[in-house]
Amino acid sequence: MDIISALAVSVSLAADAMAVSVCCGLKSRKVYHKTAFLTAALFGLFQCLMSVLGWSIGKVGAGLLNGKENVVSFLILLLLGIKMLLEARKEPTAPLAAVGLRELLLFAIATSMDALALGTVLPTAVHAETPLLLLLAALMIGGITFLLSYGGFYIGYRFRRISHRPATIIGGVILILLGCKILIMG
Repeated sequence: MDIISALAVSVSLAADAMAVSVCCGLKSRKVYHKTAFLTAALFGLFQCLMSVLGWSIGKVGAGLLNGKENVVSFLILLLLGIKMLLEARKEPTAPLAAVGLRELLLFAIATSMDALALGTVLPTAVHAETPLLLLLAALMIGGITFLLSYGGFYIGYRFRRISHRPATIIGGVILILLGCKILIMG
């Protein structure tokens, strides 16, 4: 297995999850280590599992997913971004809704669709000749996603202290832009 390629693939797949984790941190009223851990764990788990699932689907899956994973990710991120923008319209005294488990699962699915698609060519991308090496690459993807998402949550929380409204607007715009990037660039 080419470690440098596996590392590059891992970081590039984790970038979306980290950006969404920053948004989750922006929405957090208080630092809950459990929420940060759960966010990072779900994102890392989904990236790892979707990579393995994509690999399992193989060439058949590549034809089925062609172009659709981008649209699904875009729609989920667009809707969640719009929801955050609508929340920003609330009065500053209104409580900011914390990120719930349902939202986290939707975020995890949306950010791991590229891992599903990449999984179909993962053996070639990281030069993993055996299933064990491929599993190691998927674990690396999940682990790096976990670390970057965990850090991203705390980065978002630090910026959250600015104010409810601007932080929520920034988070919503980031999600919409991320969805557009996924739709346009794949």
